[in-house]
Amino acid sequence: MRKIIFIVSVLISQSLFANQYQVPPSSSTLGSVPVISDAAMEECVKLYNKAKWLMEDIDRTQVNNYSQSSVNSYNKKVSRHTSMIKRFNRDCAGKQSYSAYKAAQRLNNKY
Repeated sequence: MRKIIFIVSVLISQSLFANQYQVPPSSSTLGSVPVISDAAMEECVKLYNKAKWLMEDIDRTQVNNYSQSSVNSYNKKVSRHTSMIKRFNRDCAGKQSYSAYKAAQRLNNKY
């Protein structure tokens, strides 16, 4: 019985922290890189994490190569991810915000 309770508690704790927002790795506060507004950085944090979660979903997706709808659905996810990454690279990568960490914390408290 203790073993079952332990397993259930581990699963619950993992699901509680599964989609926590993280600060993008390129969002440092050191060096001389362009600074963007806190609001723009918050959008970058959202975009980074949504793209990360979508990639995790893509990695878990099993495609039935004999089903055109399955292939189309997978390709649509990949296309959406590619678009998100291009947007992140254009608008966010190499930029900094003094409150990127605070933006992630605010988002975690909102959702």
